[in-house]
Amino acid sequence: MNAVSESRSADESIAATLARARVLIEKQNFDSAIQLYTALLEAHLPSDLRSEVETNLAAALCTLAQGPHAPKNTALGQLDRARELLNAALRHRRRTTAPREWAASRANLALVHMARYEVTRNENDVLSAHLALDGTEDALDRAGEGELLDWVAAIRDHLLDLRDRRARRR
Repeated sequence: MNAVSESRSADESIAATLARARVLIEKQNFDSAIQLYTALLEAHLPSDLRSEVETNLAAALCTLAQGPHAPKNTALGQLDRARELLNAALRHRRRTTAPREWAASRANLALVHMARYEVTRNENDVLSAHLALDGTEDALDRAGEGELLDWVAAIRDHLLDLRDRRARRR
Protein backbone atom coordinates (compact mmCIF):
# COMPACT_ATOMS: atom_id res chain seq x y z
CA MET A 1 0.00 0.00 0.00
CA ASN A 2 1.47 3.38 -0.91
CA ALA A 3 1.52 6.52 1.25
CA VAL A 4 -1.25 8.25 -0.73
CA SER A 5 -3.73 5.41 -0.31
CA GLU A 6 -2.79 5.03 3.38
CA SER A 7 -3.46 8.74 3.88
CA ARG A 8 -6.79 8.55 2.03
CA SER A 9 -7.77 5.49 4.07
CA ALA A 10 -6.91 7.28 7.32
CA ASP A 11 -8.90 10.36 6.24
CA GLU A 12 -11.90 8.16 5.38
CA SER A 13 -11.62 6.40 8.74
CA ILE A 14 -11.56 9.74 10.57
CA ALA A 15 -14.54 11.01 8.58
CA ALA A 16 -16.47 7.82 9.33
CA THR A 17 -15.66 8.08 13.04
CA LEU A 18 -16.80 11.72 13.10
CA ALA A 19 -20.04 10.75 11.38
CA ARG A 20 -20.64 7.94 13.91
CA ALA A 21 -19.97 10.34 16.80
CA ARG A 22 -22.48 12.86 15.37
CA VAL A 23 -25.14 10.15 15.13
CA LEU A 24 -24.45 9.14 18.73
CA ILE A 25 -24.81 12.77 19.85
CA GLU A 26 -28.14 13.04 18.01
CA LYS A 27 -29.26 9.88 19.82
CA GLN A 28 -28.02 11.43 23.09
CA ASN A 29 -25.55 8.60 23.61
CA PHE A 30 -22.91 10.93 25.01
CA ASP A 31 -20.75 8.26 26.66
CA SER A 32 -20.15 6.46 23.37
CA ALA A 33 -19.60 9.72 21.47
CA ILE A 34 -17.05 10.79 24.08
CA GLN A 35 -15.18 7.51 23.58
CA LEU A 36 -15.05 8.07 19.81
CA TYR A 37 -13.93 11.70 20.10
CA THR A 38 -11.30 10.74 22.66
CA ALA A 39 -9.97 8.02 20.35
CA LEU A 40 -9.82 10.53 17.48
CA LEU A 41 -7.61 12.81 19.55
CA GLU A 42 -5.06 10.01 19.66
CA ALA A 43 -4.71 10.20 15.87
CA HIS A 44 -2.57 12.65 13.96
CA LEU A 45 -5.08 15.32 12.93
CA PRO A 46 -4.63 18.61 11.12
CA SER A 47 -5.14 21.53 13.52
CA ASP A 48 -8.55 22.55 12.11
CA LEU A 49 -9.91 19.02 12.49
CA ARG A 50 -8.29 18.59 15.91
CA SER A 51 -9.97 21.79 17.15
CA GLU A 52 -13.32 20.56 15.78
CA VAL A 53 -12.96 17.27 17.65
CA GLU A 54 -11.87 19.08 20.83
CA THR A 55 -14.89 21.39 20.62
CA ASN A 56 -17.31 18.52 19.98
CA LEU A 57 -15.82 16.45 22.78
CA ALA A 58 -16.08 19.41 25.14
CA ALA A 59 -19.73 19.94 24.22
CA ALA A 60 -20.50 16.27 24.85
CA LEU A 61 -18.71 16.34 28.22
CA CYS A 62 -20.56 19.50 29.22
CA THR A 63 -23.91 17.98 28.30
CA LEU A 64 -23.13 14.77 30.16
CA ALA A 65 -22.02 16.72 33.24
CA GLN A 66 -25.39 18.45 33.37
CA GLY A 67 -27.29 15.17 33.55
CA PRO A 68 -29.66 14.75 36.47
CA HIS A 69 -27.71 11.84 37.96
CA ALA A 70 -24.19 13.20 37.56
CA PRO A 71 -22.36 13.24 40.91
CA LYS A 72 -20.93 16.69 41.70
CA ASN A 73 -17.27 15.62 41.60
CA THR A 74 -17.74 13.71 38.35
CA ALA A 75 -19.56 16.66 36.79
CA LEU A 76 -16.82 19.08 37.83
CA GLY A 77 -14.16 16.78 36.39
CA GLN A 78 -16.01 16.59 33.09
CA LEU A 79 -16.50 20.35 33.01
CA ASP A 80 -12.84 20.99 33.79
CA ARG A 81 -11.85 18.63 30.98
CA ALA A 82 -14.29 20.42 28.65
CA ARG A 83 -12.74 23.76 29.57
CA GLU A 84 -9.24 22.41 28.83
CA LEU A 85 -10.37 21.06 25.47
CA LEU A 86 -11.98 24.33 24.44
CA ASN A 87 -8.90 26.30 25.43
CA ALA A 88 -6.83 23.89 23.35
CA ALA A 89 -9.20 24.31 20.38
CA LEU A 90 -8.95 28.08 20.67
CA ARG A 91 -5.19 27.91 20.12
CA HIS A 92 -6.00 27.02 16.49
CA ARG A 93 -9.23 28.96 16.02
CA ARG A 94 -8.60 32.62 15.43
CA ARG A 95 -11.16 35.37 15.39
CA THR A 96 -9.60 36.87 12.26
CA THR A 97 -9.27 33.70 10.18
CA ALA A 98 -12.13 31.51 11.45
CA PRO A 99 -14.63 33.80 13.20
CA ARG A 100 -17.49 31.28 13.16
CA GLU A 101 -15.42 28.48 14.65
CA TRP A 102 -13.73 30.84 17.12
CA ALA A 103 -17.09 32.17 18.31
CA ALA A 104 -18.58 28.67 18.57
CA SER A 105 -15.71 27.52 20.77
CA ARG A 106 -15.98 30.68 22.88
CA ALA A 107 -19.76 30.19 23.24
CA ASN A 108 -19.23 26.57 24.28
CA LEU A 109 -16.66 27.79 26.81
CA ALA A 110 -19.29 30.17 28.22
CA LEU A 111 -21.71 27.25 28.52
CA VAL A 112 -19.09 25.22 30.39
CA HIS A 113 -18.60 28.08 32.86
CA MET A 114 -22.36 28.41 33.28
CA ALA A 115 -22.63 24.68 33.97
CA ARG A 116 -19.80 24.97 36.51
CA TYR A 117 -21.70 27.79 38.20
CA GLU A 118 -24.78 25.56 38.49
CA VAL A 119 -22.63 23.02 40.36
CA THR A 120 -20.40 25.30 42.43
CA ARG A 121 -22.35 28.58 42.75
CA ASN A 122 -18.96 30.26 42.38
CA GLU A 123 -19.48 33.79 41.03
CA ASN A 124 -16.17 33.58 39.16
CA ASP A 125 -17.73 31.06 36.78
CA VAL A 126 -20.40 33.59 35.77
CA LEU A 127 -17.73 36.23 35.20
CA SER A 128 -15.68 33.74 33.18
CA ALA A 129 -18.72 32.94 31.05
CA HIS A 130 -19.20 36.63 30.27
CA LEU A 131 -15.53 36.99 29.41
CA ALA A 132 -15.67 33.96 27.13
CA LEU A 133 -18.33 35.71 25.06
CA ASP A 134 -16.41 38.96 24.73
CA GLY A 135 -16.02 39.85 21.08
CA THR A 136 -18.12 36.97 19.79
CA GLU A 137 -21.13 39.09 18.86
CA ASP A 138 -19.02 41.53 16.88
CA ALA A 139 -17.10 38.76 15.10
CA LEU A 140 -20.30 36.95 14.15
CA ASP A 141 -22.03 40.12 13.04
CA ARG A 142 -19.08 40.99 10.76
CA ALA A 143 -19.07 37.44 9.37
CA GLY A 144 -22.82 37.56 8.69
CA GLU A 145 -23.49 34.58 10.96
CA GLY A 146 -26.98 35.51 12.14
CA GLU A 147 -28.03 32.11 13.44
CA LEU A 148 -24.91 31.68 15.54
CA LEU A 149 -25.23 35.30 16.66
CA ASP A 150 -28.75 34.51 17.95
CA TRP A 151 -27.35 31.55 19.91
CA VAL A 152 -24.66 33.72 21.51
CA ALA A 153 -27.29 36.37 22.33
CA ALA A 154 -29.40 33.69 24.05
CA ILE A 155 -26.40 32.62 26.13
CA ARG A 156 -25.71 36.26 27.05
CA ASP A 157 -29.40 36.74 27.99
CA HIS A 158 -29.22 33.68 30.24
CA LEU A 159 -26.13 35.10 31.92
CA LEU A 160 -27.92 38.39 32.53
CA ASP A 161 -30.86 36.47 33.96
CA LEU A 162 -28.46 34.67 36.31
CA ARG A 163 -27.12 38.05 37.44
CA ASP A 164 -30.65 39.28 38.13
CA ARG A 165 -31.52 36.16 40.13
CA ARG A 166 -28.31 36.45 42.15
CA ALA A 167 -29.03 40.13 42.88
CA ARG A 168 -32.54 39.32 44.12
CA ARG A 169 -31.19 36.72 46.55
CA ARG A 170 -28.92 39.21 48.29
